[in-house]
Amino acid sequence: MSIELNQEQLELEEIIMEKQEIGLKRQVTQIFDTMSFEIKRTWKTFFIMIIVYLAIFLLTFLIFELQEAQKVELPYLAVDYAVEYIDTLGLLIIISTATFGGSIIAEDFQKQTGNLLFPKISKSRLLIGRVISRYALNAILIIFYYVLVASVTFYKYEYIPGTLIDSLGWALLYTFMIFAFIIFMSSINKSKSATIIVSILLLLIAFRIVQSVIMFTGNGIEPVFMITYYENIITASLDMPDPRYEIVEFGDPDDKGNPEFTRWLTPSIAGALIGMILFSFAFLTAAYLFYKRRQSKNE
Repeated sequence: MSIELNQEQLELEEIIMEKQEIGLKRQVTQIFDTMSFEIKRTWKTFFIMIIVYLAIFLLTFLIFELQEAQKVELPYLAVDYAVEYIDTLGLLIIISTATFGGSIIAEDFQKQTGNLLFPKISKSRLLIGRVISRYALNAILIIFYYVLVASVTFYKYEYIPGTLIDSLGWALLYTFMIFAFIIFMSSINKSKSATIIVSILLLLIAFRIVQSVIMFTGNGIEPVFMITYYENIITASLDMPDPRYEIVEFGDPDDKGNPEFTRWLTPSIAGALIGMILFSFAFLTAAYLFYKRRQSKNE
């Protein structure tokens, strides 16, 4: 009798394990299906963003060519030449992440398409597939831009700074953090357009104004709690300054007692790594919770 019971228990455990394995394969398949669908759905947007990145690069290159034609010497070091191109990358990252991430959640509720398109997929797998695919497209744009910068730098100087790889790594991590912020904004806004407009205004204007206000308080606080501050390490990593701040004086330089303010140039390597990872985790977690809550209300 006990032998029969043990046999039945083993068979039951095998059935449970098979179901779990099938369930896991189905979950992974759903994520990949979502990724494939998102890439097909956004390829036109990706093509447009490729043109935007290329146009900004060519514009910077044209400025250098015009300066050379007027006998203006190029920067002495290759790294300084590369910095001129990387300086505009922060703006490009904000534009591309807002373009790809603005609709990632908001459009499901704006157009009421979430349950229609994916009736049998969980909110978590749907969000994971969208995040991976759209961030991957953003990452390709960043890598494409760095390939252009490396190519033109080698053409001009016959040398590519090794720190360009470090800068690329920071750019990809910063892009992911900003992308996570855009996803969070998409989870709390009612439309794609509102998400994009509000996010760009916050990232390009509001956060930077707050950062300037912090500087003028005169207490020397490093603004590690401002996500836009982490953009600085993308260019700073090409030639890390020491110290990482500078003292700014206002008024007549010959007068004593002028007010002095501390302007932080870049976060440290450890600070940037920890800060961006924590912000990314916080934004994605909050976005998922808001997404789950809004979806539950609509069901």
